[in-house]
Amino acid sequence: MTTKLHSQCETNAAFLQNGGSDSEVGITLKKPDKNRMLGWLAVLLSTLTLAMVLALGIVVFNFSDKVQRELFTAQQSTLDVVTPYACIPCSKLLRDPADVVESDPLLQQLEITDKDGTDVCCAYSPLQVTALFESIVRLNDPPNLSLASFNASDFTFSPVSAHKRLYADHFSQDLGVIDFPQRSQICELKEDDDRYYGLEHHRGVNLTKHGLKIVHGGLYYVYSSIKFRPHTSAPCREFEYQTFNAFVEKVSLRRRGSQNILQFSHTCCDDCMKIQETGYTGGVFVLDPGDVVRVRVTGFRLVHFEAETSFMGLAMLGSPSENNINKIKDLKLQ
Repeated sequence: MTTKLHSQCETNAAFLQNGGSDSEVGITLKKPDKNRMLGWLAVLLSTLTLAMVLALGIVVFNFSDKVQRELFTAQQSTLDVVTPYACIPCSKLLRDPADVVESDPLLQQLEITDKDGTDVCCAYSPLQVTALFESIVRLNDPPNLSLASFNASDFTFSPVSAHKRLYADHFSQDLGVIDFPQRSQICELKEDDDRYYGLEHHRGVNLTKHGLKIVHGGLYYVYSSIKFRPHTSAPCREFEYQTFNAFVEKVSLRRRGSQNILQFSHTCCDDCMKIQETGYTGGVFVLDPGDVVRVRVTGFRLVHFEAETSFMGLAMLGSPSENNINKIKDLKLQ
């Protein structure tokens, strides 16, 4: 079979060399299809173009994302530096120069920063702007007439009366959290000293270290005032108790014990817009000779002992007998 095919091929080749055509010898040669090749070439070019477009898109997207992240970071950094609405030296916002910023509830709502050694109060929010505005407005409130501007000689007192400044029997300079004593502490009285407080006096009563001792029995008006301002840098919320008390006691020889005749309380607050630190109480009582009237407080470190706000006193309103009235009339003003 192989020999036959080989012989046929030789015959066909000789025939073609002599001028015969391929159709005559039964062989068909197909020519390449140009349109088909162009189609495949177009598909290839389209695929390459699409790949390049996709690659370029990915590069552009990554670049754009990086730029946006950098812009966001820059904007965030800009937002972190907030400009305050207003800043004022804290000392100019204190109504009383003796006050301290740490105990002022309005100023504690502001942002306090140190600038060249001076405390500056700044407002960054609408709430802080309100607190700053209130602290400025209160500076225009008419001041109360100070008792320190008067002297005892400016008044005619009852023949039996007293007005005494209160003192701490002992005092600690510790500014840490206050430790509350187990028992309330008795305030101290000192001899009259008109160099600092001209209203101090006592007439017709004896002065002891811890109270006023009644000499003439009768009807008395007794009063006391205490200014609660904790001597500490710690906020009230860290205290064991937030309510402080003051008591006016009568120590009676007849009953051999003490009796609370007056009492008032104060609750400290870190965030209160307005706070009244000074408490006052008074009342009318019958006091017998030998009775001692004194003041107790929850703790000495809770009280701001200044002459104008922390004091006690009494004045005789009437006597129960004719003999006592005559004795009182014979008393002379010192």
